Parts: sequence; structure tokens; C-alpha cells
Amino acid sequence: MSTLKAVITVEELRARLDGFSRLSLADLPTPLLDCPRLDEALGGPRILVKREDQTGMAFGGNKVREFEYSVAPAIDGKYDILLHGAASQSNQSRLTAAMAARFGLRAVMVGKKDAHSDPVNGNLLLAHLFGAEIHLTDRPEEKEEVLARLRAEGHKVYNTSSDGYYLRSLSYVDGFLELWGQLQERDILPDALYVCSGVHTHVGLAVGARALGVPLRIVGISPSPQDNEKNNAMLAEVANEVSKMLDLGLTFGPQDIESYGEYAGDAYGVVTPASREAVVLAARKEALVLDPVYTGKTLGALIQHIEEGQWKRGQTVVFVHTGGTPALFAYGDEVLNG
Repeated sequence: MSTLKAVITVEELRARLDGFSRLSLADLPTPLLDCPRLDEALGGPRILVKREDQTGMAFGGNKVREFEYSVAPAIDGKYDILLHGAASQSNQSRLTAAMAARFGLRAVMVGKKDAHSDPVNGNLLLAHLFGAEIHLTDRPEEKEEVLARLRAEGHKVYNTSSDGYYLRSLSYVDGFLELWGQLQERDILPDALYVCSGVHTHVGLAVGARALGVPLRIVGISPSPQDNEKNNAMLAEVANEVSKMLDLGLTFGPQDIESYGEYAGDAYGVVTPASREAVVLAARKEALVLDPVYTGKTLGALIQHIEEGQWKRGQTVVFVHTGGTPALFAYGDEVLNG
């Protein structure tokens, strides 16, 4: 591994993170567990799983840790509506609705009328249960129309996708501090970390590792097809903003970020053979429940890389389980029947 120089100590980085407003939502620290039966089945490296699916609130997931930082301005600023819009089985919509219920706010979801919006199941069921006002539509512009209407009515609307955007990445600098502490306690320096790469979890982990000088290859697996070079450049821009927020003096370029879109399948939300096989294997070897859209594709990519010989016995890989488990129930037929 290449040698990196730390630009800040753990204690200094913790102090800078503590300067940001933060809610108390997640059950932390989340466990870091071995997967011996999965290791044996794959015949490759030691695999540790960081259980971000066990953050607690509303079936957990990485969004709980993100929202501790990113939704704090909504609570501090006395907003009365939390809004989100994405696929019908959006994990973020579920957590947005849960946050609103937790703090006595109104939740408005503008979701896509897609292949998994009927029957009401999984994340969509939970958003209903948490009391969200839900609009399912095939008109992309409807989200902005709803947002404009609510603001015209005098509401303070906080969009959990765009408001507090960089704070979501900053939250996983905190997440890296937690993970690094757990690894040090067990005297483990992993060779790589695999994580589902939307934006924020991946970026925060990358900034945290670089800030502390940890020589760790962080491999992001996108749930959507992408141009890898363009996406890495976009993630690097976000990393630069987080570095500025924490006054780290670090500069990131596309070469500092590693993400891949070729494991996503033809489109976001589709089940690939590799993701299906990964979901089934994790369940049957470790009783580890994944979803086929995010974590299943990430583990599927790791399995393929092991089969290609990228990772071997004697090495260690951390798999970050970012959650998304409720969506599995909306994909039952596709996962069990192929």
C-alpha cells in the first residue's frame, strides 16, 4: 500500500465535527462483524461487515447517520415540512417520513409511479405508516410543483435531498472515525473497503481516510449505470467541499475516487443476476439480509472481484452494509424466482 500522511489527528477531527449541529438519532457505534461462513464459501479474503443497517431508527441504514447532521438545520430553523421525492421504494423517503414523525413535522413524499409502487409494500408501506402525505406520479416536474405550492402556502419546506447536501457527506467522516476506532481496537488494517456509492457515504469515508492518512482502497459500487470518470470527478468535487467545511486543506481529483457503474444492470432499481445471488448467499451463509438494489449489487461486485483474483486469502476487506433492507420485500418474486 502507498504511504499517506495524516493532516489531522483523530482528536482534532472529532473536535471539528463536534462544531456542527447534530441530532441524536442513531444507535452507535454500529457493529463490525466477521463473516466466517461467507469467507469459506468464497475462498477469498477475510470479510468484515460494518452494520450500518443497524443504526436503529425506522429499520436503520446509512441515512440515519446522514440525517443526524443534514436535518439538524431543519430542526434548528423550525421548518414544518420535510419533503423528499425519488423512486417508490426510496430508503431516503422512508427515513424522511420517520424523521418527520419523530419531530412532529409534516412529511411530503413525491414518489415515482414505478414497477414497485403497487402493491404498497416495503419502504412505501413504512412511509405511509409514518403518516407521510404521498404523491405517486409519472411526471418528473410534479415534485417542484408541490414544493412551490407548499412554499406559496407559507410553509418552511426542507428538501432532504438538496438541503444540507454536504452535511450528509460530512456525517460519514464521522462514520469513518467510528470504523477506524473499531479496526484499531482489533489491530486490523484492511486492504479495501466496499460501499454502495451514491454520493455521501462513499465521499465521507474517502475524506475521513485521507485526512487520517489511512492507506485504504475505498471501492464504491453505484446502484445506477454511470460514466465512471465523470462520476468520480463529481464525487471529488463533493469531497473538496467537505474538506473545506472541516478546514483540512485537502484537494481531491477524479484519480482519488474509485466508483463503478457497470454492476448496476441496465437501469437503477433492476435486479441483476449477481445482486440476486449475493442477496441469497449472504442470507444463507450469514443470516445477513441485503437488498437487491444497493447492498446486493455491492456485495455482488465484491464477489466478482474475488473470483477474478483481485482479493485473496490473507487479505481483509470491509463491506459496509448501508441498509435498505425494507425494499427487499417489494422485490420478493424477483429475488426468489429470478
